[in-house]
Amino acid sequence: MPRTVEQIYQKKTQLEHILLRPDTYVGSVELQTQHLWVWDTAANMMVYKEVKYVPGLYKIFDEVLVNAADNYQRDKTMNCIKVDVDAVRGEIRIWNNGEGIPIEMHKDACCYSQK
Repeated sequence: MPRTVEQIYQKKTQLEHILLRPDTYVGSVELQTQHLWVWDTAANMMVYKEVKYVPGLYKIFDEVLVNAADNYQRDKTMNCIKVDVDAVRGEIRIWNNGEGIPIEMHKDACCYSQK
């Protein structure tokens, strides 16, 4: 029995679409193995070795760093970006001492937005 048009096409909000198809926006969310240049702390040098990583998470990390660097172009009081990687807890923190992004409540959408 053929599927109906409603079964084939479904209207999704932007958030629903992103959550259903994250690879469309950030890349694959599957664990991959690849040879890459990485910093070896013990050897105090770059080494070419096999690593396992999720490209989508890598892209998000990269985007946050790029946004922090872009903020430096707008905010000349910013002079520090810190990255803390806690492998044990599985956390990455990125901080900068810039003024931040001013936000305000959007009256029609009832959500916060950038000024």
